[in-house]
Amino acid sequence: MKKGDIWIGVVLLGVLAWFIVPFLAKEETSGASASAVITVNGEHYRTVELTESAHEIEIETSRGYNLLRISHNGIEMIEADCPDQLCLGFGHVNRKGGTIVCLPNRIFVE
Repeated sequence: MKKGDIWIGVVLLGVLAWFIVPFLAKEETSGASASAVITVNGEHYRTVELTESAHEIEIETSRGYNLLRISHNGIEMIEADCPDQLCLGFGHVNRKGGTIVCLPNRIFVE
């Protein structure tokens, strides 16, 4: 092996570690109750506990309408009247750091 091959291997191992270590070091949240913070137009709207029991949150503003569903210890956008409907594609978010964003209606959930 050449010296350059060793450096390539070291760099590849570093990049691989960069992506794997956060998953291995992730905190387990099974005992603690998780919550989601909903921000509308840059201002805090509501903080909700993510529980097993399903319920919905309607958000109506001058910019539009959104419907969030909380279930299975997560949250998802199930309805929106924005033109692009991209916020519906985020799916069911149940991990720390997960987000749902509806830019036309200025709604941010984390």
